[in-house]
Amino acid sequence: MSINITVVDEAGEVRDVEWTENQTLLECLHKNQYPVLATCGGNASCATCHAFLDPQHYPAGGERTEEEEDLLEMIDDVATEYSRLSCQTEYHEGLDGATVTLKPGM
Repeated sequence: MSINITVVDEAGEVRDVEWTENQTLLECLHKNQYPVLATCGGNASCATCHAFLDPQHYPAGGERTEEEEDLLEMIDDVATEYSRLSCQTEYHEGLDGATVTLKPGM
């Protein structure tokens, strides 16, 4: 199964991409050639894969883990209530049609 999401990259370019089941959002972004840094390799220890989910779809992204909350607190100058670490955001059918905005220059 797969869903479609809209990605707004760091330059403001908008593109629709396919997100396949059993991928994290980070894996989807990498598969679609987005150069998301993720210096920790997707292990929720760096926050360089920070992204924003649109408010309408945010609840479908699931609950943040304690580790994710801690990392987002460290970047509270850019994080919002709609921030997620893309490495911790799991595929969910409820995210079909979501808009994901990548944060420039982490």
